[in-house]
Amino acid sequence: MSPKVVFVLLVASFGLVLGQRDPSIEVMNVLKELQPRYREIQDFVINRLTEARLNSSQVIFNFHTAVITTKDQYVRSTIDEEQSVLTILDRQPESVDRTCLGFVRNSVDMNVNLIGVSYTNCIVRVDDTLADIVQEFYRTIQQDETQYTGSGLFGTFRGENIFHAPESLMQKLNEKLEQLRENPTYIATELFDMIVEFEEGLKEVKTGYDGCLESGMELLRNALAIARTQVEQVCLGELEEPTTSTTVAV
Repeated sequence: MSPKVVFVLLVASFGLVLGQRDPSIEVMNVLKELQPRYREIQDFVINRLTEARLNSSQVIFNFHTAVITTKDQYVRSTIDEEQSVLTILDRQPESVDRTCLGFVRNSVDMNVNLIGVSYTNCIVRVDDTLADIVQEFYRTIQQDETQYTGSGLFGTFRGENIFHAPESLMQKLNEKLEQLRENPTYIATELFDMIVEFEEGLKEVKTGYDGCLESGMELLRNALAIARTQVEQVCLGELEEPTTSTTVAV
């Protein structure tokens, strides 16, 4: 066989092989078309998630502000309640037993310190619950982000052979391309609902915190009411400030 004939046969064979591999090349073309869609969708999702994170940050800030404001009010109210009893003790006449008044004063101080323990328990419980809620929220956010990172782009090739059965790969890639034609706008609604649920969860925590503080304050009021009674009935003191009579010369 002449070299010319061999060359012609090789060219023909090469052309035949190349034609047979066209589907494999087409698979790569579709893959290249699919790749930028993953990037576009990932950018879209990350932007929506960033907005959600910023919104959640504002929700947490508002929650912190509300808790601090309430705690400040209760701390000040506690001091006022304590001072009202201390004022009664300070204005007792010299005839009232000082030792007895000292016992009452110590009791008042002890009960205020106890309410401090109660307030600490309340806010620590808030901190623990807040940590759980925030962790769950961001765990869900992370799952949404991972879902659109493009990690599934090459998973289409799992169990496939680009040369042996390119048609199967082509079908899978085209299906995925069709799925990614539109941005997942529904994620904005889902994230909005998540933020609302997140905020509602923190409102429940705040309500529980308010109740915890009020329970402690109620115990203190009862204790201070007993202290007032002890001043009057045990120490034989006076609860009302003595009135000074004024004699008017006629």
